[in-house]
Amino acid sequence: MDPLEPADRTPLTLVTGLDRTASARITLAMHNRGTATVSHDLRNLEHGVVTRIVHRIDGAGTDRLTVDDIEIEHGCISCTVRLSLIPLLRELHGDPETSRIVVTLDPAMEPDRVALEIRTRAGDQLQIVDTVVGVDAATWLTAATGEITVAEAGLSVDEDERTLAQLAVAQVRFADAIVIEGADQVGGAWELARLHAVLLRLAPAAGMRTLNSLQMLDAKLLAGLRASETDESPHGRPRRPFDPLLAGRPTLDDDCGVALTTFEASRPFHPERLHEALDVLLDGVVASQGRLWIASNPDDVLWLESAGEALGIHHVGHWIAARPDGVADPEHQLAASVHWDPIHGDRHSSIVVLCHRADPDQVRTALEDALVTDAEFALGPDRLAALPSPFGRSHQDPCDDFPASERSPLSSDTTEGESR
Repeated sequence: MDPLEPADRTPLTLVTGLDRTASARITLAMHNRGTATVSHDLRNLEHGVVTRIVHRIDGAGTDRLTVDDIEIEHGCISCTVRLSLIPLLRELHGDPETSRIVVTLDPAMEPDRVALEIRTRAGDQLQIVDTVVGVDAATWLTAATGEITVAEAGLSVDEDERTLAQLAVAQVRFADAIVIEGADQVGGAWELARLHAVLLRLAPAAGMRTLNSLQMLDAKLLAGLRASETDESPHGRPRRPFDPLLAGRPTLDDDCGVALTTFEASRPFHPERLHEALDVLLDGVVASQGRLWIASNPDDVLWLESAGEALGIHHVGHWIAARPDGVADPEHQLAASVHWDPIHGDRHSSIVVLCHRADPDQVRTALEDALVTDAEFALGPDRLAALPSPFGRSHQDPCDDFPASERSPLSSDTTEGESR
């Protein structure tokens, strides 16, 4: 445990996923004496109303259920967490009858952002011990690789341009435990194996259980699943830009056409060629993420992240070589020590791409072709910095129908210099 945090914090579990029913079953399996479960339904958020359900069983076994419609001024997900959830969690922490809290997230809520709010605003009282994700075997992969927006799916307000793919990938990446339901509802054994291959590469350190429609998700099964969680899974810690891109040590072997491929480059990307090459990450790719060195932004660390058919690039800080004091977080210092160059310092591009239909070799070739050539590199950093660039400090693709949004999940609250 972090020595800077008190030992009497109340343990808290997040339950998340695109499927409300799966989340409800997981929550019910965790409900026992001393547990308080909290859930928010955001389907009326457009009207500034959030439905909050609190279910408690005290030490004597008394069952208490409260359902409230809460008005949230300037209603948004962040406001809901800040104005409704955090004060309630602090109240539950102070209740001697509550020994554990389970927070069931609305499908439109991203667990890493909620975790960051809890850690920032109530970390002295609450400890996020794990995140459990429910996955519907028949629908998850389609959602995770498509372009349907959260609003089109009826999960959020019309202005919310995030996609189901972004939510699905964000939820699984943050998982400590995954419950796959409805395995017998998938097209066949190969389709189920392909789903497993994707999930094992997105969340390699998470525990996982697969259930068919006749199997019950009970407290014993869930306890066994949570016992299989590993220390390498997030446990409530939002990722940082210089965390290892292959955290949890996922396999790089191909399975059912699913493969992780890595790309490293010690020279910068040409901004216009990179912009043209980004389409390779939007077709046949489940997700990608990584740090970019772009010639037109020589001092900026740019973070790339895609899910399904949506992609974003955002400024997340500066290279150590561009900082007068040369000081950075330990994670950044460690990454810099691996790629340090006498001339360019820690400037380096590292990208991980999870393909399910795309050819990994074609992906790598497209990215390699987007790098500056030897002749361009010889022009020097000043000439390269003057190249026309479509990126600036943030960029979204597809350019026409996915404009930058203040609420885009592709920009992380844990990063410095975030572009909004």
